[in-house]
Amino acid sequence: MVESVAFEIYRKSPEHVAGLREISSLWRSEPGGFWTFDHVIEALQRPAVKLFFVCAPGENRWQAAVLVDVGPYSADLLYVYVRPELRRSGIGRIAMNNLFTWLANNPGDQPGSAPKEELLLEVRLSNAPAIAMYESFGMTRVCVRKSYYADGEDGLVFKRKVKP
Repeated sequence: MVESVAFEIYRKSPEHVAGLREISSLWRSEPGGFWTFDHVIEALQRPAVKLFFVCAPGENRWQAAVLVDVGPYSADLLYVYVRPELRRSGIGRIAMNNLFTWLANNPGDQPGSAPKEELLLEVRLSNAPAIAMYESFGMTRVCVRKSYYADGEDGLVFKRKVKP
């Protein structure tokens, strides 16, 4: 189990760019890793898209990354990635807990926006570990999106109130 980590928001600094480049090369090599480094950089041009990462305090090696699109009332979880050697260590749970806390306490960049009310996400129907984690957070299944992914696999939509 992981003892201490930092949950940080991505800033366009040389260290953060290097961390993103390195971890995105890992997720790109796995089945379902459809976000390239360039796709993430392009998404980050939109002010509402935020990238968070988890690392050991004082280290630049990212253990996990979370990409989220923050709207005026809700947020869409776009991508979560945990390094393979750290899966089932609690890093994913730490990232999600910190994301819920951040969403509940940060109004966002849009004028008049408030802390978010709910988080929505899609996950591959075959990703049993992720589904189990989302359900353990009290997320509820909303629907199935047939052939949602480029390879034809269905996507399962979840949602949860940010403050349960």
